[in-house]
Amino acid sequence: MGDPNKITGLIRTEGTTRVYQMDDGSVETREGGTVSWRNNNPGNLKFGYANSADKTVHTTRTKDEALAAAQKRYQGVVALDQWGNAVFETEAAGRAAKAQLLRESHGDKTIPEMLKGYAIDDYSGKANTDAYAKSVYAEGDRQGVDLRGKKISDLNDKEFSALLDGMKKVEGFQPGTVTRTQPRADAGTTPLTPEQQRVHQMATDSLGRQLVGSHSPEQVDALARSAALTASDNPARGAVQGVFLSKDGHTIGIKQEFGISEIGVQDALNRQKEAPSAAVASQDAPQQQMAPQPETPPLAAAAR
Repeated sequence: MGDPNKITGLIRTEGTTRVYQMDDGSVETREGGTVSWRNNNPGNLKFGYANSADKTVHTTRTKDEALAAAQKRYQGVVALDQWGNAVFETEAAGRAAKAQLLRESHGDKTIPEMLKGYAIDDYSGKANTDAYAKSVYAEGDRQGVDLRGKKISDLNDKEFSALLDGMKKVEGFQPGTVTRTQPRADAGTTPLTPEQQRVHQMATDSLGRQLVGSHSPEQVDALARSAALTASDNPARGAVQGVFLSKDGHTIGIKQEFGISEIGVQDALNRQKEAPSAAVASQDAPQQQMAPQPETPPLAAAAR
């Protein structure tokens, strides 16, 4: 059985709601709280991409390109949310990524010098780096260490841990509510291949937008998995370039380099319901409708 606390895929991100596929096959919904908590991203590490919800970002980089850059740089990045914030498989992975960034990119700087490049103005508003530094110093004082005037590379383990804790507080790591749909008793843990995971994420993004309100997150995930497997059944048609829903809503199309593969929506749901190796919820799972909500921005975001 997989790890119930490890995120393996982002099924849906909308407003202040995140729906995740977990390593044990369950589906977890996180609502409310802060964006750093929802994404397991205590440093609010961010990778901007074109046409994201963050209109202060001006780049031609696609979402796939931004995600590839994030995954190349940091371990444990699963996805990007609508703002470009990284989603990490665990909070520990998010904390490790923040530590890596501070050491690699800001090691020769003091905390105020680091914050000038770390906490930037974006959709969340203007960054107050003076207040940020004072809050970090206060956390250091609380833990019995003085962080003032020291370069990050010169901090000992206790001081560096206090720095991370102080930044976590400023970035607003506050939990919301969590609901969990458990996997079926016969659900296996056969993982998708890297290429199937890529198609699964592509299908989840596309189908999730088109089926919001009519299908539960578990059903969207099941459809996305079936789309990924259908593409694998037709390798001669080449790499997948896109996934779409037919106008009548009855068929999923998988656009590949040399043709289009198709599977009926009902057939896709049945394929996952009947496959004992597929760690997804059944078609009979209760539907969950989510009304769009405005995102609660972090106090400061690190653009990468």
